[in-house]
Amino acid sequence: MSRLLLSAAGLLLLSSVSFAAPAKPVVKPVALVCPVTGEKIASVKDAVGSSVYKGKKYYFCCSSCKPAFDAAPAKYVKTAAAH
Repeated sequence: MSRLLLSAAGLLLLSSVSFAAPAKPVVKPVALVCPVTGEKIASVKDAVGSSVYKGKKYYFCCSSCKPAFDAAPAKYVKTAAAH
């Protein structure tokens, strides 16, 4: 009888664990800087556009920065790395 109670208690414990919410990953804030002007951007939502260059995504502070970056991305990547 005690073996049956231990088995039932173990199953109950395991079933309650499976319904627990998964832990949320800790996300560190990222500093966003326009690679053309060096201006800080408050968030991705505040960025005016974005471009991908060599697998990395760059965000822009205004509508004129994206075309300038797209024309010569290697020139502006150095600016972004400095910030």
